[in-house]
Amino acid sequence: MARFIKLNVWHQARTLLRMVSDATRTMRAEGDLKSQLRRAAISVVSNISEGSERGNDREFRHFLAIANASAAEVECQVIIANDIHCLDRQTSDRIAEQCR
Repeated sequence: MARFIKLNVWHQARTLLRMVSDATRTMRAEGDLKSQLRRAAISVVSNISEGSERGNDREFRHFLAIANASAAEVECQVIIANDIHCLDRQTSDRIAEQCR
């Protein structure tokens, strides 16, 4: 079994991805925001798993930094989605909290 499956942070990232997926399922498309939000959430999960399998701590930390940046991107995008009335405040706040 892959090492990343045992990581709590990977499971938290999966929760974030499910939250984003659920929230954007009925979200109106506003330019590229809906697609970009989903891609950023996928990036969080993917970078954690890829980095954990690189075999050394230095590379793992690098991929965790990328995943963290993608989580910040998701947080920013849900705030924007709330600002332009694509997501309600409660949903936006829950996803932003999960990003942190």
